[in-house]
Amino acid sequence: MTSYFLSIFLLAGSIIAYEIVLVRLFSIAQWHHFAHMVISLALLGFGASGSVIALTQRFLNRHFHTVYTISGLLYAISAVCCFAIIQHIPFNPFMLVWQPSQIGLLCLQYLILSIPFFFGAVCIGLASTRFNARVNQLYFFDLIAAGVGAFGIIFAMYVIPPAQNLTLISAIGFLSVLIANVRNAPRGHWRHAGVIVGIGATFTGWLLLQPLELKISPYKGLNSTLNFPDAEILNTRHSSLGLVNVVRSQSIRAVPGLSLSSQHTIPPQLGVFTDADAMTAIADFDGDVSKLAYLDDTTSAVAYHLLETPRVLVLGAGGGSDVLNALYHNADSIDAVELNPQVVELVAREHGEFAGHIYAPDSPYPVRVHIAEARGFIASRETKYELIQLALLDSVGASAAGTHALSENYLYTVEAITELVKHLTDGGIVSITRWLKSPPRDMLKLFATAVEALDQIEGAVPAEQLALIRGWRTGTLLIKNGRFESHETDAIRRFCAERSFDTAYYPLLEASEANRYNQLAEPIYFRAAQEILFGSRADFYDAYPFYVRPATDNRPYFFQFARFDSLFKMVGTIGRNALPFVEWGYLLLLATLIQATLAGLILILLPLLFVRQRLTQAEPRTDWGTQPLHHPTETGINTPYDANIKKWRVLTYFLCLGAGFMLIEMSFIQKFILLLSYPTYAVAVVLCAFLIFAGLGSLCCHSLKNTFPQRNPIRLAVGALSLIAFLYVWILPHVFDYFLASRDTLKVIVSIGLIAPLAFFMGMPFPLGITLLKPHSPNLTAWAWGINGCASVVSAILAPCLAIAYGFNTVILLAIGVYLISGLTVPFSRSRRVH
Repeated sequence: MTSYFLSIFLLAGSIIAYEIVLVRLFSIAQWHHFAHMVISLALLGFGASGSVIALTQRFLNRHFHTVYTISGLLYAISAVCCFAIIQHIPFNPFMLVWQPSQIGLLCLQYLILSIPFFFGAVCIGLASTRFNARVNQLYFFDLIAAGVGAFGIIFAMYVIPPAQNLTLISAIGFLSVLIANVRNAPRGHWRHAGVIVGIGATFTGWLLLQPLELKISPYKGLNSTLNFPDAEILNTRHSSLGLVNVVRSQSIRAVPGLSLSSQHTIPPQLGVFTDADAMTAIADFDGDVSKLAYLDDTTSAVAYHLLETPRVLVLGAGGGSDVLNALYHNADSIDAVELNPQVVELVAREHGEFAGHIYAPDSPYPVRVHIAEARGFIASRETKYELIQLALLDSVGASAAGTHALSENYLYTVEAITELVKHLTDGGIVSITRWLKSPPRDMLKLFATAVEALDQIEGAVPAEQLALIRGWRTGTLLIKNGRFESHETDAIRRFCAERSFDTAYYPLLEASEANRYNQLAEPIYFRAAQEILFGSRADFYDAYPFYVRPATDNRPYFFQFARFDSLFKMVGTIGRNALPFVEWGYLLLLATLIQATLAGLILILLPLLFVRQRLTQAEPRTDWGTQPLHHPTETGINTPYDANIKKWRVLTYFLCLGAGFMLIEMSFIQKFILLLSYPTYAVAVVLCAFLIFAGLGSLCCHSLKNTFPQRNPIRLAVGALSLIAFLYVWILPHVFDYFLASRDTLKVIVSIGLIAPLAFFMGMPFPLGITLLKPHSPNLTAWAWGINGCASVVSAILAPCLAIAYGFNTVILLAIGVYLISGLTVPFSRSRRVH
C-alpha cells in the first residue's frame, strides 16, 4: 500500500505540473485565455474517469494492478503526444466569429487534451476505491503532491525550455508507475518493472533527442517579425514569467504613438518579445541625446512640455524607450520599474553596449532600475514624483483583437490611479498611453476610471485636472495633482498642433478643436468626456454600446468591453460585420463554458444514469463511530438517519462541493495577484496553499468528528469555511493595502497564512461525504467523484465569467451559498422522529 501511495504522490504532482505547463505553453503558442480551459479540461478528465470507474468497478477491482499500470503508462505517453497532436489542429481564435467550424476545432482540442488527465485520474480513482478505508489519507497525499508539483514546476521553468517541461512530466509519470510495480506486481514484478523501464527510457530518450517544437500562432508578433528576410533570434530566455526572445532585423522600427508628420530619423532597434508578442524595443543609443528627437513626436511626450527637469517614474520600462524619452527631456532622475528580471538582464548585459548602458548599475545616466511589479513598487515607496509614466507594452494587434479581455490588470483600476496621484508632488502628472480602438472604448474607460479615482481624493476637481490627446493610433491621458493652468493648456494645444495630434479634452476646450487632424465621423472622445464629467455619468455608461464603466480591484478587467445587449443590437443593424468589434477573448471563454458544460454532461453525468444502485438495508452506521448516527432535533430528541441514501441528496451535495471549491479557489487566485504582484507566482502560491491545507484538512477530518461527537462534522466544516470566506470578503482589501509594500517573502507568508484556515476546512466535506457513503453504498463513491468533477469542470470556467460580470466578492458570496446548500443536503434523509 505504501508504494501505491508514493506512486499517487508522484502522479498527482505530475498532473498539476502538467496543468500549469499547458497554461504556459498556450500563453506562448496562442494566448493566456486558454488557462481557464486547461483547468476545466483537467477536471473533465477527472470527472469522466469517475464515471468509467462507477460503470466498470467490479471488473476494475478484479484487475486493479493491471489497469493501474496501463493507465499510468498511457498518462505518461499521452501527456506529450496529445499536446503534439493539438498543435496540428488548425484552430484560430481570431476566426471564431467568422467560421463556425472553429468552435468544433476548439472542442476537439478540449477533448484531446483531457485524455492525459483522464488516465491519470483513473489511477487516483482506482486507488480511492481500492483503499477506501484510508480515503482521507489518499486525499491528503493527492493534494499535498499537487501543491508540491505546483511549486516545483515554477522553478523547473527557469531551467528547462517550455516545451521540454512535458518531457519532465512524462518521466515523472513513468517513475510513478515503476514504483507501484516494484512491490505490487502479482508475479514476475521484476519483469514488469523492466518493461516499464524500457518503455519509459525509450520514450524519454526519444523526446530528448527529438525535442518537441512549439508551434506559435502566425498572428503573434514574433512570427510576423521573423517573416522579415533578415530577421534572426539573438537571445532566448525562459521562466515562469514568460518566454523572452530578442530579434534583430533592419525592418524593426517600433515607436508607439509616433506622429505621421514626424521628420526625425528612427535609429536601429532590437525587438524584445514576451511570449511571442507584446514587443518592446531596445534602441541603438550611443550617448548622443539629440538622436532621440523622434521620441518627442509621440503622444506620450506631451507631459514633458509641461514640466522642467522632472523626477520621473517609468512603470513597465521594458526595452527602455520611455527611459530614453525621459533622458531626451532632461529628467533630473529616472526610476525604471520592470517586472521581468530577464528583460533587464538582456538590456543591461547582453545588449548593454547597443542600448547605451542605460540599465547598467554604473550607468552614466540618472537611471535606477527596479525589478518589481508596478502596483507593489508604488505602495512600497514614499518618494513623490513630478511625472509618473505608464508604459505601453502590449502589442497593437493584441489590443485590437481583444486578447487581453480576460486578464486581470490591477494597474488600470480606480484604486491604482488613486494611489498614483497620491505619489505625485504638487503639480505633478500621471501620464498613461493606450492604443486606440475603433469604435472608441479603451481611452473612454481609462478617462472614466481617472474621473472616479479623482472623486475619491479630497479636494480634487476632475474637470480641472484631466487632459486627453490622441494621435492616429494612440492616446495619452494626463492626470494632474492640481488644476491645469491656462499656460499649460496652451502648451498642450501647441504640442498637438505641431504634431497633428488632436486634443480630446482639457479644461475649457472647445468642441471645434477636438476633431481636426485624425478625424472621426464625430468628436466622440470630446463628447464622451463631457458626458462623464458634466452629464449623467450612469446614463452614459448604460447607453454606450461598450462596457466603459471604471475597473476596480474587485473587477480588475480593464480590457473587457463586451456588452451582449449592444452586440445583439449591432448584429441586427449591420449583421456579422459587428462581430469584430467584440473582444474574441470573452467569446472564447463563453464558448469554452458551453463546451465544458456539454462535455461534463455527456462524459460524466450521462454515463452515470446507467449505474444501478442497491443500497444496504442494514442498521445505519458510519465511520464516525460505532453507534448509529443520530442528529439532535430542535426538541432535543434524537432521530436516526434512514439507511437509504437518496440519490438527489448525493447529487446535490457533491455538486455543491465541486462548485463551491472551484468558485472560491479561482476567485482567490485572481484576487491574490494584487498582493503577490507576479501573476505566475500568485497562481503557484495560492494553488499550492489551497491544495496542501485542503489535504491537511482531509487528513484531520476524523479528528473533527471525534472532538465533537454529537455534532455533524460536515456541517461544522461547512459552517467554519463559510464564516471565514465571508469575513475575507471584507478583510482582504485592508490586509492587501497593509502588506502591499512588504517584501515578497513576507507577502508569500501572509498569503499562505490567510488561505490556510479556509483551505483546511474546505478539504473536509468531500472525504467526510465519501465516508458517509461507504458503509451504505460503496458503488456510489465513484458516482460522487464524477458529480464533483462535473461541477468543478463547469465552475472553473463559470468563476471568471461571473467575476468579469459581477466581481470577485459576488463569486465568493455565491460560493458560500453553494456550500451552505451542501451542508443542508448531507447524503442522508431523516426518518420520522422517535418518541
